This record gives sequence, C-alpha cells and structure tokens, in this order.
Amino acid sequence: MKKELLISLFTALVFTANAQQNKNDVLSWVDPFIGTGGHGHTFPGATTPFGMIQLSPDQNTKSGDWDWCSGYHYSSKTIMGFSHNHLSGTGWADLGDILVMPTVGQVKMTPRSEDQPGSGYRSTFSHDKETASPGYYSVMLDSYGVKAELTASPRVGFHKYTFPKSEEANIIIDPTNKIFGNIYHTLVSVEGNNKIKGYCYSNGWGGKRFAYFVMEFSKPFKSYGVYAEGKIKNNEKIALAKDAKAFVRFSTEDSESIEVKVSLSPVSTENAQANFDEEAQNVDFEQAKQTAQKTWRDLIGRFQVSGGTDSQRKIFYTGVYHTFIAPNLYMDTNGDYVAAQENMNTKWFTNYSTYSYWDGFRATHPLLTIMDQKHTKEFANSLISRYTDRKDHMPIWELCGYDNFCMLGYHSVSVIWDAISKGVPGIDGEKAFAAMKDASLTDKMSSSDGGGGLNDYIKLGYSPSENGASVSATLEYAYDDWCIQQLAEKLGKKEEAEVYKKRSMNFLNTFNKENNHFWPRQKDGKFIADFVLNDWKKLQPHWVSGNIWAYDFFVPHQIDEMMNLYGGKKGFEEKLDKTFTEALNMEGEQHVDISGFIGSLGFGDEPGHHVPYLYNYAGSPYKTQKMVKYIRDNMYAAKPDGIVNNEDCGQMSAWYIFSSLGFYPVTPGKPVYAIGAPQFPKASLQLENGKTFTVIADKISDKNIYVQKMFLNGKEYKSWELNHSDIMNGGELRFVMGSKPVK
Repeated sequence: MKKELLISLFTALVFTANAQQNKNDVLSWVDPFIGTGGHGHTFPGATTPFGMIQLSPDQNTKSGDWDWCSGYHYSSKTIMGFSHNHLSGTGWADLGDILVMPTVGQVKMTPRSEDQPGSGYRSTFSHDKETASPGYYSVMLDSYGVKAELTASPRVGFHKYTFPKSEEANIIIDPTNKIFGNIYHTLVSVEGNNKIKGYCYSNGWGGKRFAYFVMEFSKPFKSYGVYAEGKIKNNEKIALAKDAKAFVRFSTEDSESIEVKVSLSPVSTENAQANFDEEAQNVDFEQAKQTAQKTWRDLIGRFQVSGGTDSQRKIFYTGVYHTFIAPNLYMDTNGDYVAAQENMNTKWFTNYSTYSYWDGFRATHPLLTIMDQKHTKEFANSLISRYTDRKDHMPIWELCGYDNFCMLGYHSVSVIWDAISKGVPGIDGEKAFAAMKDASLTDKMSSSDGGGGLNDYIKLGYSPSENGASVSATLEYAYDDWCIQQLAEKLGKKEEAEVYKKRSMNFLNTFNKENNHFWPRQKDGKFIADFVLNDWKKLQPHWVSGNIWAYDFFVPHQIDEMMNLYGGKKGFEEKLDKTFTEALNMEGEQHVDISGFIGSLGFGDEPGHHVPYLYNYAGSPYKTQKMVKYIRDNMYAAKPDGIVNNEDCGQMSAWYIFSSLGFYPVTPGKPVYAIGAPQFPKASLQLENGKTFTVIADKISDKNIYVQKMFLNGKEYKSWELNHSDIMNGGELRFVMGSKPVK
C-alpha cells in the first residue's frame, strides 16, 4: 500500500512539474485555433515568422464558402489535404498551393465533397485528435488511420505521415488545389524513386502566377502514377493538363513514418530546388520543427506579461503570434522574386508581399516599428521598389506581388512614413517620397466597391458620390496625403508639402453641417438628399466596410479640426457617447464585414479601431479606459470564434496587444501613442536595441480599471500621449489604478 501511495505521489509530482514547465514555455500560451471559427478566417497550420510557407489543412476551397478563406474552418468535419500557403484572417482568398494528402487503400485522385468523404481522398477527423502550436500542427486522419504532422522553414514545408501496416500506403500530390482561384494548367514530373517536381499556373486574388515545387520523400516509393484529363495513368512519369496530379505508393510497417519535404518558388523549378538545398538538405522533420519552434519562442518571448487570467494571456500571446505571420517572404534564396507579374532580382532588399495595408497600417505596422524594425525596413523597401525597380505603382492590397486593388486609399504611404517618423533606419527618404507621390496620383479602381475617384478627388477636393464609397475614399485619401506632407516637410520640399497639406484638409469638403456627418457629395457640389440612416441598402454605396459611424471619426491627422466640426470638446464627447450607446436597428442586408457592434460602432471592422481612444482628446480619458476594457472583455475570447470578425493579417490582434499594454497609435505617422489602460499587472517589451520597456499597473483588478496617476521612469507623467522615443529608450511606465474615474 505504501509503495502504491509513493508511486501515486511521484506521478502527481511529475505531472505537476511538467504542467508548470509547460506553462513556463511561452508557446504553451499560443492557441492557433483562436480565429478559426466564427468569421476570424485564421488557419491552424505551421509557419515561421513572415515566412513564405503556411502549411495547413484545407477543407473547402470554393469561392462561395466565405468562412473558409484560410482553407479551414473549425466547423468542418473533414480534411482534404495539406497545402503550403494560406492567408491569415483575410476577407477574401487565394493560395492553397500544392496539396499533399496521405491515404490508405484504393488510389483516389479527387477529394469529392465534404458530405461524401469516402468517395474521394478526403478524410474525416476529430478536434480531439488535433493539436496546433507555433511551428507545428498534427491531426489524425480517421478515414485512413494516418497521423499527419506539419512544420515549416521559411521556404519549405515539412510533412510527417505515420501509417498503419499496409501494402497500399499512398501519398496524393494535387497541384490543382486552389482557394477561390482558377487553374490554367498544372505539371507533375516523377524524378527517380523519391522525388516529384512540377508547378501550377493559376489566376486569382494574387493575379496570374506560377507556383513551382520540388518534393522529396524520405523513403523510395515502390510504385507511382499520374492523373490527367480525369484518368489515372499508372507508371507514367509526366502529366501536363488542367487537372494534372500525381501519386506514389509505399509498403509500410505499423506506425512507420514517411517524411515529405516540399519547397516552393514563384519563379522556377530550379529556384525551388535551390530553396530546397538551402533550407531542407539533410534536415529531417524533427530538426525543422525544433528550429521553427525556437524561432517562435525567441520572438514571442520578447513580449512578457504576468498576472491576468489564463484566457487573457492566451488571447494576448496568440495575438502576438498572429501579428507576426504576415507580410510574407516572396523571394527565392538567389534574390529572384515576382512583382506585378514580372520576374525580378535584387540584392538591396529582401522582398515581401501579402500587404493587407487597408487594415494593418492602423496598428499592426506601428507595433512592428517598436518590436521589429528589421522587417519594417524590408517591408518599406519592398513597397518602394514597386516604383523604383518594377516601374509600377505601390499597391493598395498586394498578394504574391500582385495588386488586387482590394479596398481603397494608398496606405503604403502610411506604413512607410510611420517607419521613417519613428527613425527606422535603412529607408531612403527621396526614393520613398517619389514612390509615395506616384501612389497619390494613380487612380486605381477599387475591387471592393467599384470606386476609386482619385482624379475627381484631386480636381474637386473630394471624391464625389457618383464614385463608389466616396465618403470613405475622401477621408482615407486625406489622411494619406498628410503622411506625404510630413515626409515632404522633412525633406525640405516646401512646394510639394503645401500641395499635400491642402489635400490633407479635404475631409472638410465632405462634412455636412446640416446633419453632422461626413456625407456623400455630388459632382455639382450638392450633398445628396438626406436618407434614413438605418437603411443599409442606401448607405452601402457611399461607405466601405467601416460604416458611417466609424468614418465620422476618421480624421486621425487633424483631431482638433475634427472636434471643432462637432462643436468642440463637449460636442465631440457627446457625439462619441451617442455613437457608443445608440443601438442600430439596421434594415436590409447588412454587410457581413461589419460586426462587433457597440451602439452604432462596428468594432469588428478596422476604421473604428481608434475611436475608443478619442475620448482622451475630448478631455475624458476615463471613458477611453472603460471602453477599452469593455472591448477587450467582449470582442475577444480564448476559443475558435474568439475574434469578432476577420483577423486581417494581424490588425485585430495588434489592437488587443496595444490595448493590453496601455497605449495605442491613434495617428500612425505621429511618433506618439494615446494612453488607455493596461490589462496586466506587469508587461515588458524586450526591444531589438537590447533595452526593455516595462508597463506596471499597481492595484489593477476587475474593479480598479481607471487610471489615477502615471509615472514615467519614476517621475509623475501627466500627458495622455506617450512618446515613441520613451518606449525605445527603455524604462518603466507605471500606472496607479483605482475604481473611480478621474475626471
């Protein structure tokens, strides 16, 4: 009996020690399944920070399945395979390149529909036998008894498939897989007894593009074949067709693992091979996994928070993970890359794409100016190169080097100026200004609303209502023009600075004093006739994504002027109060992208993200503190549907990170942050320069949510803005919290 008691006690101690050790590993606080449910549109698979590869399961890839923009949704019960690149949290999709699927038994070369998994190579699975953490994903494919494990390096996907005993262990290679895209043709070529090469040529949100691949197996296959024009062709090595695929077959012992390494290139098969040789030669799955996890551990570990609830920490650290997924590397090891559908080569910067800048300029990239200036420089130089090297224009929304014109504005200028304004080194100001000026003169037709209207905006001082989303366009153009003005002034370009200063005030030309809104205005100068504000069908043509109540506050570069429009601080505060308390009774079809309503404001879409912080400027910062806590508690959760809307390449997460730290970039391009209220008793940022910035929240609790006093490096701090330089110099910002508002 004593022996059994000792064994039980020892087992309990070991379990407790392991649990504690696991909690001490920052990766244990990251849950990649957050955002895979609801409308979050994230993926759970394996990737590295800003890598080219996002190796993740696909379930549905048809354009009608909006909640499967990442290829995966938590509600699905089947998996059709594992492809090598995915978008994180976007509202539209492409990618899903080069799908690989292990099967057992008869070779089937199409996945078929989710309600008929047995008729194709698709498999059922259970979330109980599925795990994910940064750099690693695994799942049991129940239809075949195969355990699938995934990890990645920047340009290579690593697969590990553990099979049952079988003479019919198969791996299907399907280059025709595409998320919402269209296939022109694919090529597969069997090389020897352990390698397959090929490509897919497709058209989609990333434009017309090639995805070349090299695939190597850890064990020689005993047989093989291809598939083309709807037919399986055993023992044939090459297929070129709209539906060309391949398969290989092995004999396996019980629990035998076969590893597959797949490298990609946008330029050529030879480059895919070079990428393979650089990152995968003599590297097995376990080595790749350990490297990926160490990379994430080192990065995420630079954010340290203590206290708070387990859910709050999980949301925070998962947010950090999501913030560092995109933009994505889009360059081979030899410097080849693709921009605007042309092959390019460079040595002066590392090329990246996947620029969701309509979203990310607001908080994602300002966060990176603090925590990752190295990549911030590369992102800025990649954008500038579209003008200087490619002789094209900087993009609105770029995927795979292709501007798909999604949304509007020219927010590349914001990302670049924000970096320059905060002293990020390695960005040429003259080159940047030339590219930014060009972007402000190029009228691109937005794919989101059919608008654009930049030429009219330049001529009239506003985008007229005859153009789509005219109010949103005018306000966003004006902010971008302010960014250009700031760089012009820095460079001593006085005449151009005056031009853009005037343009930056164009928001005044769309303000309707009669109804106290920024309002659609016709080419003849007249505001359109008043209409009922809860009729979505009439509102929708004039605003995009963010609704009228978010855009009523989108003048981040001239907050004082905006307050004057609403009657000064008092009138401005009253308008904010009304917006946050007056519920919408919207009639007609409501845009699915607008969600997370707080009164009339849809927090779930990005144009309203800064609005809670505007109370600071009205002289009521305690209302900012209360609202920020409300949003943290109600718009985020540590579960699959825990993001209230599309995560949008890190923007939803970056808002949470900033708002947990206690400050937020209301005006990207100004090296200051509006102060809110912290969430954790202690949070530390380990900066690239070796310094540490720490935020302390004394007496914080569920009741003590209001800031009583602040101290910066021991001295009382009475401003409601925090300087970027104070963060980068390291030090301590201490909040004293209490239960009563300080008015």
